[in-house]
Order: sequence, then C-alpha cells, then structure tokens
Amino acid sequence: MSDGIPVYEWRMAPAHLRTRRQLAAEGLRPNGQDIAGILPFRRHGREYEAHLFDRGLSAPKRPATGAQLAALAKATREHQLRAAERHGLERSEFDQPAGPGAAWDTPSALAGYTGRGNSLAAAVARGAEREGMDR
Repeated sequence: MSDGIPVYEWRMAPAHLRTRRQLAAEGLRPNGQDIAGILPFRRHGREYEAHLFDRGLSAPKRPATGAQLAALAKATREHQLRAAERHGLERSEFDQPAGPGAAWDTPSALAGYTGRGNSLAAAVARGAEREGMDR
C-alpha cells in the first residue's frame, strides 16, 4: 500500500481496474473518482507508476464542442504549415481554406518540391496517378 492506495504488480491488478488510456479506448473517462490502485513499471531505466481507476465508476467521454474542434483544426493547420516550411515549401502555396487535410489533398501543393526522400510528395503523386484507375 502507498498512502492507503493498493499497489499491484504487473498483470496482477483486478480485472475491473483500468488506466486512463484503457478507459479512453473504451470511450470512458475517470469521472472525478479517486485512484483505485497504482501499477509501478519501468521504461528506459526510469521508474513510473500508472494510476488505475474503477471501470464501474467511470462515465462516457463527453463529445468535443464545435469551438474545440475548430481550435484543433486551426492548430493542426499551423503545425502542417510549419512542417511544410521546414521542408522548403512556402506558406503562400497553401492559400486554400483551412480544414482537415485541405492543403494536403491536392498534388499541386507539392508538385514543385523534389527534395530527397520526400515521402509525402511521393504519396500524393501516387494517389494522383491512381485516381483514374479502375479498382
């Protein structure tokens, strides 16, 4: 026990206890409950502990609001633009309206870039070649 919280060895925790990631994979959230257990583990020589929560006390995940989705889309677009700049592309080449994958869906956005090992440009080019093919 650690501060009144049970500590379990690897694969020895009861079946109803889950980590945050396991709850999220099941579409659940801890719902403000206290930690029901601790699972210590080592990764790359460092010691960590995973907090375990009772699945029965968990609640369904709340859906994201429109404002949250818009903020994520804006942040993703900025991330993509900065990545493109690092690879020699100009922001002006991506003057299409923001949206999920808007600038990356067109082969013309990467047509002028012939850098060594540009897997993104190669993938877009392959996709453009396949569009006319019957499957």
